[in-house]
Amino acid sequence: MERNSGSPTKPTGDSHRMQCMELWGGSAETDTIVTMTGLTGYLYSRPYGQGRHGGDVYYFSSCASGRISRVLLADVTGHGAAVAGTAAALRDVMRRNVNVIRQASLMDAINREFGQVAEDGGFATALAATYFSPTGTMSISLAGHPPPFLYSKSTGAWTLFGNGGKVAGGPNVPLGILDDTEYQSASIELGADDLLLAYTDAFVESVGADGELLRVQGLLELVRQAPMERPSGIVPWLISRLRDFRETNLTLDDATLLLLQPTGRRIPMRDNLLAPFRILRGVIEADAPAQS
Repeated sequence: MERNSGSPTKPTGDSHRMQCMELWGGSAETDTIVTMTGLTGYLYSRPYGQGRHGGDVYYFSSCASGRISRVLLADVTGHGAAVAGTAAALRDVMRRNVNVIRQASLMDAINREFGQVAEDGGFATALAATYFSPTGTMSISLAGHPPPFLYSKSTGAWTLFGNGGKVAGGPNVPLGILDDTEYQSASIELGADDLLLAYTDAFVESVGADGELLRVQGLLELVRQAPMERPSGIVPWLISRLRDFRETNLTLDDATLLLLQPTGRRIPMRDNLLAPFRILRGVIEADAPAQS
């Protein structure tokens, strides 16, 4: 993929198949399909400027049996090497929570860890999503992050998650602001044809056809125009449309877009039986390769 040039016109060609007990991700530029037992993720991430790594950090994890698929998307203040320590800290927290179902524990750990490594005045927004395959349930937590969009196959409509981004009445406070923040989560049932679309600030700060900032509602209205024949085409379509509106869209900040779709796959008995041995082996870790 050429850096900072052109518009995607077809689904991504790169892909990564997650193993059970694996952690994958980072902050590099990427345009990738990530497949887990429970989820498929269509990921686009582009660092600000010419950097190979940016302030948008993304991680995917799969538990020892494949039942728990988890995604973390964080928008950290700063760019490049300045946020390397924060990215490493977030990776450590994700590693320790690969097999933990309760998402509140993950958010508490992330907030504590971030407070220790962030520079003075630094903070991050984050979205965490945990999909539990046996029940088809997605738990979503927000820490100052813009609310994702949900697509329901049964209604054929995109909607804004939650009440303006609030989750179960809990605070939507960025990481690193308050040490004792108790982040809440909301659980929803997602079928194999339902979708969740998460994004960082560069998308809502893009300019629309009318020359005004899209903001959350404007981006949602644009997403509602996306062709729905195949989910893999939604991410490149949206990026292409934004670049058509203005060439500088998505270039003034780190920009990350993530579309999640449950696979509907049943967990093989073999994976359940091998889970204890995978736990003993430990987490397999892989970095997302930087695009050249």
